[in-house]
Amino acid sequence: MHVRFWGTRGSIPTPGHRTAIYGGNTSCVEIRTKDGTNLVLDCGTGIRLLGLDMLRRPGPHRTHLLIGHTHWDHIQGFPFFTPAFLPGSEVNIYGSAAFQRSLEDSLSGQMQYSYFPVKLQDLASRIHYTELEEGFFRIGEVLVETQYLNHTAPTIGYRISSDGATVAYITDHEPFWNSPGPVFHHPGDQRHIEFLEGADLVIHDAQYTSEEYRTKLGWGHSPTDYVSDVAMAAGVAKLALFHHDPTHDDDAIKRIEESQRARIVTAGSPLDVFAAAEGMEFDIRGQGWGKTIRDVSALERRPISGGRVMIVTSHQSDVSALEQILPDDGLVLKPASDGREAMELASTVQPDLVIINAKLKDGDGASFIQPLRNLLQKADLPIILLTEGRDGTETLYSAESIATDYLARPFSPPMLRTRVRAWLARTIGATGAPVEIVLPARSPEVHDVADSSKAVTENLHEVLPTIPLFAALTAEQRSRLLERAAEQTFPPGQTVMRQDDPGGMAYVIISGRVRVLESVPDSPVEMFLGELGMGEIFGELGVLRERPRSASVMTLERTRCLAIPAEDFLQMLQTSKEMSLALLRILAGRLYDADRLLARHAPDPLTGLPGRRAFHELYRRLTAGSKRRGTSVLLLVLDVLHLKEINDEFGYAVGDDVLRTVADTLVESSRNTDLVARYGGDEFTVLLVEAAAKDAEVVVGRVQQKLHQLAVYRGLPLTVDCRIGYAVSENPPDTADEMLRLADEDMQAKRSSQPK
Repeated sequence: MHVRFWGTRGSIPTPGHRTAIYGGNTSCVEIRTKDGTNLVLDCGTGIRLLGLDMLRRPGPHRTHLLIGHTHWDHIQGFPFFTPAFLPGSEVNIYGSAAFQRSLEDSLSGQMQYSYFPVKLQDLASRIHYTELEEGFFRIGEVLVETQYLNHTAPTIGYRISSDGATVAYITDHEPFWNSPGPVFHHPGDQRHIEFLEGADLVIHDAQYTSEEYRTKLGWGHSPTDYVSDVAMAAGVAKLALFHHDPTHDDDAIKRIEESQRARIVTAGSPLDVFAAAEGMEFDIRGQGWGKTIRDVSALERRPISGGRVMIVTSHQSDVSALEQILPDDGLVLKPASDGREAMELASTVQPDLVIINAKLKDGDGASFIQPLRNLLQKADLPIILLTEGRDGTETLYSAESIATDYLARPFSPPMLRTRVRAWLARTIGATGAPVEIVLPARSPEVHDVADSSKAVTENLHEVLPTIPLFAALTAEQRSRLLERAAEQTFPPGQTVMRQDDPGGMAYVIISGRVRVLESVPDSPVEMFLGELGMGEIFGELGVLRERPRSASVMTLERTRCLAIPAEDFLQMLQTSKEMSLALLRILAGRLYDADRLLARHAPDPLTGLPGRRAFHELYRRLTAGSKRRGTSVLLLVLDVLHLKEINDEFGYAVGDDVLRTVADTLVESSRNTDLVARYGGDEFTVLLVEAAAKDAEVVVGRVQQKLHQLAVYRGLPLTVDCRIGYAVSENPPDTADEMLRLADEDMQAKRSSQPK
């Protein structure tokens, strides 16, 4: 394989005479194999020079662009990659999806008119996008293996094998622990070394010196000593120090290179270490393909939305930090204050991942690791232990309780978020869902009493005692409860219970998972209330209140339920005080969770409209319906002009009246099926379902007319001016970001076209 460095700098370009030797362009490395395959690692500013060089080569150009992550210094050169503008060229782009954004969205964001004159979709080349997980895939004869790195955003490292040689590309990455080497105790560092093992060349983030790193913990980059140590531990042949810090000039990088060479000599290692320099190129010849690290496909998408994360800590600040970030990935957070509560909740919550503090009120957090895994019968349950230090002296694990991962408090929320995502992606659906033949489910509310006893399998007598609600019942009471109960199996995506249906049954989940949704009156919107798993109950409120169902329940996966007739359920509650108390605990927990959910999605107190977070969640539900019906949507964005000047001249009371007037105008100018939200201080959004481009100007005109009328009617002492932009989509994207961007561009274009 032929390797050439086109950009070696990290964070930001640093042109000038002080960086002339090692280069000032940001990350970009080219690899060419004997069969003509052209791989490009990252597209920082160095890719501009690569593109110009490719124009001198015979065409047509076919490039495979492997992006580590979508931070700006790794993608900012793409708009200047000339082959992407040429008809007949083909660019295949690979990388991890960013938080809540696709790979394509991340690249196109920097190519909107506010920043660049040409949009991504206007490029003449054929561009294909492939989002990756951990695993392997092939590009022709080239084997590419991937692994998540330790950074503040989802970041992938690449191990590329071809022509009998292996090159590993690692940027950006931070040590999992402060280990002096050569022995690394943290399982994350051990996994990292395994990924590098036997490589003929490793190109590794080495942004800081060890002294600098002490003040950069949590920034997502490596000190040079760590890089050399892991390379020696992995038996690497050549090591290129890469992603140079923008404050390091040529002299500083030279000193770093010399210091690492001296460390290698002292250690007696044959490792060849050098600082990567822009324009440096050479051939890599290896001893063979080496071992294969990954045995699952990197092309298999493993969505983590809906995953359950239990955090066990007495520090409310930890819970609050996670509540701010994990729900954005569609994860459900279940807190427990100590180990005993975690053990009590675990069977009900059925967590997919546990974050546990090393110091709990009732003992050592590590001592609960194995009991939790035993209780849940998940030997590979990922558990992240929050420790109180990372100076290398703290014992990371014992033979009895090995955590999956360790992170020091106070932790960096973005870095913890990426680790949670990585471990969930490794464990949720990593081998694909099992293929299973499921018989059609019976109607959820119709039961044949004569056959019901046959439907209940024998093992329910063993399962029922493990469910907290029924744990205190005697064997005789459980048998009575099962006499008329019916076991039912539902395939994924089936509605088990509909809102407003009569309540004749209470359901207990034996296996599987369901989602609870509540319809909003006079609207197609369904509010997400929560998810339930093994051992949990639903439908009990309708039974207790003798009222119709208050919400709908839909299966997320194949789900097995026990349906108990209402009269039997009520009779057992009257018979067993313990069962009644257990149900009270369940209902109290749900009330607590509902309060927290309402706090996150509480309406704007000034206008009564949904806020930004609720807008994004409701957008996904509304547009999902539009996609199913094949109808377009129209998104309006509206800015109130001169709000600060209004507050300064007339006072905040008048400014609040202006905002309320705008909110009421938008509500009165839209339909009940539309979504109106206060997106920011002076920003509003309106999502109109089943609306097309021809409706846009009509709606805008209606809003402007109604706003003027309402301002006059309410006697506002000023004219309320707003700027409105819109975007239309016949196939709305999964998230609102792209439509918001297009609508904002439309608004800015109107602003620039107005006479000064």
